[in-house]
Amino acid sequence: MPEEVIAIIDAVGNRVRTEVLRLLALEAQTAAQLAEATDSDYRQMRRHLAVLEAQGLVTADTPPDERGPGRRGVLWRTNIERAEEVGRMWVDYVTGRHSPAAKQDG
Repeated sequence: MPEEVIAIIDAVGNRVRTEVLRLLALEAQTAAQLAEATDSDYRQMRRHLAVLEAQGLVTADTPPDERGPGRRGVLWRTNIERAEEVGRMWVDYVTGRHSPAAKQDG
């Protein structure tokens, strides 16, 4: 399995992270708002956001070096273009569209 597909599955193969992506596609929110909306712990939500951010699936209105305790809340959004790209990569993989066997057959 290609590393990029493994990273996608690790990022969005989680119920809460998938719901976070949906919620942030509808409206920018803080980690605290997302934790409440998904009935999650705030610290765990920050970890979910870090995983999603590492894959480029969410963006923040504040650079990483300006985040932290005592600072204003960060607003998060889903990176729709990246989510669509990730979705296509996953579909292409599971349908065999970009596998070496598919290229030989096509």
